Amino acid sequence: MNTKSKILTATMAALLATTPIIGANYAHAADAAKATTEQTAAQETKAVDAQLNATEHKAIIKTMDEAYSALREIHGARLAIFNGSPDAAANLVKTAQADLQTANEKMKDFQVDKITPTLTNDAYVPFDTSMALTEGFKPTPEKQASLKTANEHLAKGESKKAVDELKLANIDVTISGAFIPAKASLSHVTDAGNLITKKQYYEANLALKAVEDSIVTQSFNIDEVPVQGATG
Repeated sequence: MNTKSKILTATMAALLATTPIIGANYAHAADAAKATTEQTAAQETKAVDAQLNATEHKAIIKTMDEAYSALREIHGARLAIFNGSPDAAANLVKTAQADLQTANEKMKDFQVDKITPTLTNDAYVPFDTSMALTEGFKPTPEKQASLKTANEHLAKGESKKAVDELKLANIDVTISGAFIPAKASLSHVTDAGNLITKKQYYEANLALKAVEDSIVTQSFNIDEVPVQGATG
């Protein structure tokens, strides 16, 4: 065997010997890249979920500030009664009554359908909402770009655009809301005010509790968000 043949044979042998190592290294690098991509997708998912929960979603379901304030005042009035402070309770009830009066005046713009159970001749208005990726959603590298874009929209307060982006990628979002019946709530608070004037604090507390007991919490798929505003 001449010198050239010996060199060629040695070179081929060296290549054959190192091929399994090269193959193993490539496979390891591919696995690492996949893991990194999956990790990034998971991070984007957590970021989107956090933003969904933190963002005000007025573009999806408008919440009524007066209803939210009234419930805080009602809770405060119940605590005041419990702590033996009827004057403080009376003031809080008066403020809650004013807020609920405004809520009734605005309820046609805020009322929603699809709420169960429902009260006859009343309207349910939302005072709190939240959004989250549907439970059980598993991030994949294929959805990473959509998750990233949605997260960017949410960071700018563009919840509607974020939801549209997620829908295009078949990423389900759940909308949850808390609602109260506007007319019944005002009636209960008015009763509570009259009962406090009569020093019937136990009964007043029950009237206020009736408002808290009437709260309905309900969740909807993004494609089944209730219609908001009077329809007739």
